[in-house]
Amino acid sequence: MVKKLVVSKIMSDAEIAKCEGDHFDENHYKVIVNEDADVYTDEGKLLLKLRKNVIPKKLTDQALKSYRSAAKVKRDNRGASAGNLDRKKLPTYVGDYINKKKFRTGFVSSFSGKTSKQMVGNLAPSNIIGYYDKIDRNLLKKGGAPCRLTAFNRDHPELWEQSTDFLKAVDQQFKKLVPSSHEKQLRRCQAVPEFAIKDTAFSTVTVNYSWRTALHKDAGDYNDGFGNLMVIEDTENPNKYKGAYTGFPQYGVAANVRTGDFLAMDVHEWHANTEFKPDREGSDQAAGGKFKKKDIDNKWHYNRLSVVCYLRDKMVRCKNLNMKLYNNKSYEPQSGGDYKIKDIKEEIYKNLPLEWIDHMNLKYGLFN
Repeated sequence: MVKKLVVSKIMSDAEIAKCEGDHFDENHYKVIVNEDADVYTDEGKLLLKLRKNVIPKKLTDQALKSYRSAAKVKRDNRGASAGNLDRKKLPTYVGDYINKKKFRTGFVSSFSGKTSKQMVGNLAPSNIIGYYDKIDRNLLKKGGAPCRLTAFNRDHPELWEQSTDFLKAVDQQFKKLVPSSHEKQLRRCQAVPEFAIKDTAFSTVTVNYSWRTALHKDAGDYNDGFGNLMVIEDTENPNKYKGAYTGFPQYGVAANVRTGDFLAMDVHEWHANTEFKPDREGSDQAAGGKFKKKDIDNKWHYNRLSVVCYLRDKMVRCKNLNMKLYNNKSYEPQSGGDYKIKDIKEEIYKNLPLEWIDHMNLKYGLFN
């Protein structure tokens, strides 16, 4: 029996918009959904559908193996979802702020003393896999293609291939629960099959590890589509948790999504996660040597891996794209399957922040 709930706004549009980048704790919410349920606004708009334990364990186990390492990679470009600027969450090479905004800032390198051309935000254990509808920033001046394969797919094709059955199962839940949005999204996706995940209505997947998102709306995905969220608890990580609910603060409702569950959600409404809570006494210390102090301090060590599947809105512009017109070369192995040192150095210089290279030079002399 699927429960149906109707919720009303407990904050005005103006009030909630001012809270972008803020965190909302569990005590803000009037309702925590922990069973099969459909939630609508009092205007009749679908907000979310939660189904418990509908993705087989065999598939979630494989997705965990495929995505675990990628999800732990920290990025500094997650905007409002990474929260208001917090010195403890910024990269170590960020010195004095320059032209500071709410979620991002320019800075002086704490290693070189030079002003960086970059803007950075709080670090977040989050990565994008599948296909993407933005030019690789390292190829902006070199004619990079407007749509591309992500680095994960390029570098780990076997892990990607092993996870596709999981993504197909997610797509089937999407089709079953929100058929009208799935139909529109699939039709748009099929217009660009070379940049779509085969047999799904998705182009892109975001994977996050132990990341509590702040208040935000998703940007860049297909407006007439719908968000698809799964959570997988990492069996190799002893730091179990409670909380981390996926909430809609404006409506006072949140969902408890755990391994095997599927959440269809309107990602164009304001949403965020509640706080992580240790599942047992001392679990914060149970990480031992596996997690750095910064990870533990920022709650980046709990065993929650989340997976979000969607279609990038601008992917359709790459219909009939002739990739041969673009200089979007990937690096090919040299003889024997190994990269030459000079090629590795060139790749590092092109793809990593100069501040990081400065630091490694000062500390280890790696690139002298």
